[in-house]
Amino acid sequence: MFGYLLLLVMSVFLGSQILAIPTPIAQITIYRVLAIGSLIVLALQIFWKHSEIKLLAKSHATRMLWVYLVWWLIGTITGLWAENISSWIQATFLMTVGISSIVALYFWTQRIQDWVRLIQASWFMMTLLVIWGYLEILTNHYLFADLELLDKYGTFASQPWTRIPITTFANQNDYATMLLAYLAVCMILYTFSRKLSFRLMYLVHYLLAAFLIFQSGSRMSLLCMLIFTVYLSIVSLKIDFTLKQFWWMVSIAGLAMALLLFLLPSIREKIFSIIYFGGPAKALSGDTKRLNIWRNGLLFLVETFGLGVGSGNVEHWAEVRGFWPTNIITNMHNWWLEILVSNGIVAFLLYVWGYYSLMLRLKKISLANGQLAQVAYILLGFLFIFIFASITSANNMLIEWHWVFFGLIIAFIKVIDQSYYLVGNLRYTEEERNEFSNYCK
Repeated sequence: MFGYLLLLVMSVFLGSQILAIPTPIAQITIYRVLAIGSLIVLALQIFWKHSEIKLLAKSHATRMLWVYLVWWLIGTITGLWAENISSWIQATFLMTVGISSIVALYFWTQRIQDWVRLIQASWFMMTLLVIWGYLEILTNHYLFADLELLDKYGTFASQPWTRIPITTFANQNDYATMLLAYLAVCMILYTFSRKLSFRLMYLVHYLLAAFLIFQSGSRMSLLCMLIFTVYLSIVSLKIDFTLKQFWWMVSIAGLAMALLLFLLPSIREKIFSIIYFGGPAKALSGDTKRLNIWRNGLLFLVETFGLGVGSGNVEHWAEVRGFWPTNIITNMHNWWLEILVSNGIVAFLLYVWGYYSLMLRLKKISLANGQLAQVAYILLGFLFIFIFASITSANNMLIEWHWVFFGLIIAFIKVIDQSYYLVGNLRYTEEERNEFSNYCK
């Protein structure tokens, strides 16, 4: 089933506008057809008792898989009290598609070699989006973007440096978040590459993507990119901090931020502007609007006794029950609060626990030696910055690549655990065992 997985992973980066058929509920795309189709194929394999369709009981990957499945069940149940059924159907459909791809990657990724090929396929498709982004800022030609929203001040034609890359995404923040994953993919392939020319190529693409993140104007993505780069530099330069040195660095950074806040009025005004105590709604800054929608979301959670408003219903509640003004902004703009407010406290705590389990397992793998340990270190860094990067997008449920990328992370952990548990299994040939051991060196 590797060919099927390859098409599934590559097609997700086409977005929902390329080769898509519109319907009243959602766009029908190649990726969505393949994701839903994978459930049918898996059901047939289970019915025929296919030998490779097994749950690895002791794996953290299996734990996260159960988290997604239980979360999906909770999200489905929220339809019993969801006020906007059409939005609930759309959100449930998108969640079903995303989790279907995670399930397929979990069961069908059997070898580390196949996982590397899937990463290579992801890199190829992401690279096309990087090239597309450069074409947009160099030529000022946008295929899908609404320039009235993107070029609000009408400067793209006269001032090329103000142009923003967006490609197939709804906004530049979504595009920048994808580029953060691209940085991780570049470094993973850099780790596996043995030729200097390939390593230089991946480093160049890393820098190209970093510039696009800067050009996108996404402040959080830019900050996450800088954190990720420093994080990678620490292990590359073999910098080893003691706990005392680490806290000294944190203290110095905190003191520097406090001095900047005190000495620079512009920064002080920016921070205090997001603390809204009342006043005319038209004067609200973008950050204040976001904080107000978060406050409204927490109010909605209390009103529903912690059960959540129902999948896809945050926007509906924000329109009809919003307490703090948001100037028509109804998207939560925060992945964590989106889960909490939509599906309730239980689903949120379950997701946080599963997310922490993934990071814990990657941390343990990264403490070993070899290429796989380095890959685990890179993926751990991505999971850390995604905690913050995921609050930049309006609605992560719609960002389908993120489901596939998390499926790849889960598949990586599953393959590592499976190789440890089944090292003596006869279905691993001597050549395969030797090839796997080479990745561990």
